[in-house]
Amino acid sequence: MKLYHNVLEDLAEEVYEQLAQSSNCCTCERCHNDVVAYALNLLPPQYAVTNMGDKLTKANNLRRQHLADIQTAVSKGLKVVSESPRHDEKL
Repeated sequence: MKLYHNVLEDLAEEVYEQLAQSSNCCTCERCHNDVVAYALNLLPPQYAVTNMGDKLTKANNLRRQHLADIQTAVSKGLKVVSESPRHDEKL
């Protein structure tokens, strides 16, 4: 049973939902996953094991600079994926 979780996954998903609507990037499942994965690869992981650790890490990451870093990473992902979408490739 997996007891650890990268809290930035949740935050990157939330930021993606906010930014994808105003971008010209495809929002199919494949492109969505590519954008979030691209963003997460630019950010340092923030793992938590307990619910309290998860909440503390999320609170820390919602500070202005951390949120700006997440928004920048997701924006870069949207740009890269919109320039070269892979949704037509077979998995």
